[in-house]
Amino acid sequence: MIAIYARVSTEEQAKKGFSLEDQIKECRKKAKTDEVMEYIDRGVSGEILDRHALTKLRNDVKDGLITKVICLYPDRLSRKLMNQLIITDEIEKRGVKLVFVNGEYTKTPEGNLFYSMRGAIAEFEKAKINERMSR
Repeated sequence: MIAIYARVSTEEQAKKGFSLEDQIKECRKKAKTDEVMEYIDRGVSGEILDRHALTKLRNDVKDGLITKVICLYPDRLSRKLMNQLIITDEIEKRGVKLVFVNGEYTKTPEGNLFYSMRGAIAEFEKAKINERMSR
């Protein structure tokens, strides 16, 4: 079964960024089938690993129910590089393909570097957002 994972942190993000509906629509296009399971986290920070839908997805991957995971961007999986790499490793160790709508990452040294750099930038962006909001 193909899994779609979508997440927004806030209502503001849903208005100004990709709403959950937009994320799901784009992921469904990428899946090219209606036979998907949707895992959706609403209003949950990408910094934390303990998210309801993400935990369910991770468990379903471990249980062998999922063959492919589709997500809009890597930062929808996590805004913390360490967590992004943990999730990615769990998915790929089970032979499940991880696909992003906006960007493909080859399993080469360069592809892995770019994927990690993008994760580090997402973590930096989140830290800057938090800094601005605390002022």
